[in-house]
Amino acid sequence: MPCVVNSRMEAKDAVGLALVAGLITFLVGASAWRLDYEKPISEALRVIHSDRRRRAWIHLWMLPAMFITAAGLVGYAALPDHGDLAAVLSLMASTVYAMGATCWVVALAFRLTVVPWAAEQAVLREEPPPGFVAFDRWATSLYVVHMTAAYAAFALLGSATLMTDVVPPWTGWLAVGWGLLFSRDSLRLDLSDRSNPPFWAHAYTGVVGVMLLLR
Repeated sequence: MPCVVNSRMEAKDAVGLALVAGLITFLVGASAWRLDYEKPISEALRVIHSDRRRRAWIHLWMLPAMFITAAGLVGYAALPDHGDLAAVLSLMASTVYAMGATCWVVALAFRLTVVPWAAEQAVLREEPPPGFVAFDRWATSLYVVHMTAAYAAFALLGSATLMTDVVPPWTGWLAVGWGLLFSRDSLRLDLSDRSNPPFWAHAYTGVVGVMLLLR
């Protein structure tokens, strides 16, 4: 019996550390973000061109954060303390989150490769290269999918949390409210980096991680 208890504690700690690490990793990069990157595209590209290294630093931290947080959510679904329905809902939440995360990883790859090239061309030609605006909108749509999936995952995860004593019940209600409230914007496709920053996709999972480490 002691070995079983210890293994459960170690599993909770591992999941908690992963979820907190995902948030911290994201924040290391995001802390260097500049609002100038969100200016009209012609102006933003010139700023991006002058900030090539800084912007690469930002996105190279955001990339691993997505993998770490997604892995933490899969680990949460696998915790032995869940009942059948809670385990199913947690697994659904981690799957939805991972699918959205995949879209964001593709968008981040676009930001790390195509956007710097477009920024260089914009400086040389004094206008964005042909077709870039359309591709940029496509990348933004991937961001919309990511955030929508994250909010849906939070609602599912919160529902699962309310059925267990893995973390305090208030975290479950927070997730359900958070997911439903922010989903209003996603349903209107009203998601911008400023009003719905990608930070939100790691904030609630970070809270869950802290609670797991404290219990």
